[in-house]
Amino acid sequence: MTPLGDLTARALGASFPREGTLVADVRGLVHGRVARVFGPVAQPYFTVRLRRAPRPHDGARLVGSALVRE
Repeated sequence: MTPLGDLTARALGASFPREGTLVADVRGLVHGRVARVFGPVAQPYFTVRLRRAPRPHDGARLVGSALVRE
């Protein structure tokens, strides 16, 4: 999580979601949209602007979990 409440994730390879793409967890629950892509081209990071601030246990569940494009 960033200080602004956004989520920072890392792509698994050179394939990554474009800015504006909806992002969900493996259960299909949409968490937000990709706001920014940055970092190395081979494995970039991206910022997800969350729809709502996660509760502490929901935020902890997202750490290390896979996110998928909608």
